[in-house]
Amino acid sequence: MSHPLVHLLFPLLLFVSSTFSSTAYCKPASVGGQNISSAAQPIKAQAEFAKGNWDAAIPLYKKHLRAFPRDFSSWNQLSAAYYHSGQISLALSTLRKNANSAADRSFNFFYQGMCLAVLGAEAEANKYWQYASNWNDEFGARATFEMAMSSHNSGDKMRAKQILAAYLQKFPRGPDAPSAKSLLIALETGKSIDTVHGFDRPDREIGIYKYHPWSLFQVPHFWKVQLGYEGSDSSGYQPTTAGALENNSNTSGGIQVNASIGIGPNRKGDYTSFAGYSYQQNWISDYSAFPDWVMQGFSMEQFPLRGDYLERTHQLFGDFRRSVGSQLFLGSYARLEFTRVGSTFFPSADTSSLKIVTSEKDTQLLIPWAGWAWSQTSRSMLSLYMRKEIHNESLEHSNKTFDLTGSSGQLALSVNISHAQDFPEKKIEATVDAFQYEFIYNDFWLDYTRRGVIAAVDFKIYNKTGGEALIGLYQDHYKVPQIKTGGCTAKTSLDDKGESSTKRVACSRSDSGSMIHLGVYYDRSPFLRFNIGALLVENGSSMKVYSDSKKVYRASVIWAFPGTKRVSRMTERFADAAFTKETLE
Repeated sequence: MSHPLVHLLFPLLLFVSSTFSSTAYCKPASVGGQNISSAAQPIKAQAEFAKGNWDAAIPLYKKHLRAFPRDFSSWNQLSAAYYHSGQISLALSTLRKNANSAADRSFNFFYQGMCLAVLGAEAEANKYWQYASNWNDEFGARATFEMAMSSHNSGDKMRAKQILAAYLQKFPRGPDAPSAKSLLIALETGKSIDTVHGFDRPDREIGIYKYHPWSLFQVPHFWKVQLGYEGSDSSGYQPTTAGALENNSNTSGGIQVNASIGIGPNRKGDYTSFAGYSYQQNWISDYSAFPDWVMQGFSMEQFPLRGDYLERTHQLFGDFRRSVGSQLFLGSYARLEFTRVGSTFFPSADTSSLKIVTSEKDTQLLIPWAGWAWSQTSRSMLSLYMRKEIHNESLEHSNKTFDLTGSSGQLALSVNISHAQDFPEKKIEATVDAFQYEFIYNDFWLDYTRRGVIAAVDFKIYNKTGGEALIGLYQDHYKVPQIKTGGCTAKTSLDDKGESSTKRVACSRSDSGSMIHLGVYYDRSPFLRFNIGALLVENGSSMKVYSDSKKVYRASVIWAFPGTKRVSRMTERFADAAFTKETLE
C-alpha cells in the first residue's frame, strides 16, 4: 500500500516535470542555474516576434537581456529575429554563443542550419539539421523537412524519399506534413512539383543594406575605395639613329587611388541591372626628387610626385541582364572612360610653371554576352569585346578591337569564351578564357590579331588568407607582312650600286608571349582586404624590336561594401584580360 504523501506529491511532480521538459521556445524555463520567472519573460518582444515585426522585437529582446543576460532562450529568440530580418551573420554568431546553454537546443540547431544555408554552406547546414532532427518537437520536424528539401534540390532523389518517409512516420502532424506528402508522391511517381517550399529564407541583401553600419542607404548599392602602389620594370629594344638596335630599360612607380560608387544590383522579375561611377588615379613617382624635396624644406615647387605625370580616369559603367529560364542568361555591359593627364595645382618637375590638364584619351567599351549556368558551381559565357580608344592629342595612336563595316580592310570581331568552376569544399574558384582579340590602329603596320588562353585560380590558403594565380599564353599575327629580299630566313645582299639582285617576298610577322600573375591577399573582414601581387609578361618576336619583358608589382588595401569580392566583380567585371599592349605600357 502506498504512502499518503505519494498521492499528494505525485500531481506536483508531474506538473514540474512537464514544465521543465518542455522545449517550446516561448515558454519559461530554468536555464543556466538562473530561474526566469513568468514575470521576467519578454512578453512584448515575444508578441512582436509572433507578428513578424522583427525591427520591433529586436530592441525589446535586447532590453530584456540586459536585465537577464542568462535567459538563453531569449538569446535564441533574438537570434531568430536577426535571421528573419536578414542579419544572417549576426544571427549565426549569437546562436553559436548560446548553443550549449539554452534548453531549446533543437530551436538553436535548426536556426544555425538555416543561417548556414542562406550563407551558401548547405553541406554544413545539413549537419545542424541532423542534430536538431533528434528532438521530437516542432523544430526537430522542421529540420528533418529541410534535410529532405536539400537532398531534393541537390538531385539526390533517393535520400530525399527516405527522409520524407521518416518525417511522415515520426511527425505525422508536423508543420510540413502536407508538403512532405505532396513531395513524396511527386518523387515516387516521377512528376515535377514547384509548389513545395521549405522554411522562409530571408533576403540577406535587405538586411545588409538596412542594418550594416557601412551602408550609405537602404536601397541596393555598392562602393569601393582602394589605395595602393604599382611599380614596374620593363626592358626591350629600340632603333637608334644609326639603324641599330639598343636595349631600352625603364623603371617606374606610381601611387594609385581608386574609388567607385553605384546603384544595384536591382532585380525585377527576370531582369537584373546595376550602374556606377569609378575614379582611378595613377600618380607616377620621381624617386630621385625625394631627397631634393626634403633638402628644400618640403617646398611645393620641388614636390616629388610630378604633376604632369598625374593620370586620372573617370568611368561610367552599367550592366543589364535577363534570365531566360533557370540556366540561360543574356546581358550587355557598357563602359565610358575619360582620361586626363596633368594637374592645375602640382607643378611639373622640369618646369614649375607648367600646371595644365590635357585630355589624353576617351574609351568606349560594349560587351554583349550570353551565359549558361550548368549548376550553382559551373557556368560558361560567350562575349564580344567591342572597345574603341580615341587619343585626343594624337589620333594616330587611336585603336579599336572591332570593325563591323570592313573599313580597315576586312570585317573584324573580338570574341571571348570563358568557363568558371567553383569547388566550395576545397574553397577554390577556377576560370579558363579562350579569346581572339583584334587590334586595329590608324597605322596598318600595327594591326594584329591576338589569340590565346588564360587560366586563373583563386584559392584559400589558411583561414582569412588566400592566393591568386594566373597563367596565359598568346600569339599575335600582324596584318601587314615584312618585306624581305630572298627567302624569309635569308639575309639581304646588296651589289655595288646598293641594289638587291634577289626577289623580294612578304614574310609574316608574329609575336608569342606568356603572362604569369601571383598574388596573396588577407581578408581582415568581408569588407577589408590587403593584397600584394606580381605580374610577369614576356613578349618574343621574329623582329627583335618587338621583343620586350615587363615585371609589375602591386600592393593595395581595399575597403568595399557590401564586400570586397562582390564589388570587384561589378567594378572590374570585364577587365582587359588579354593584357593588350596598351595595358602593359
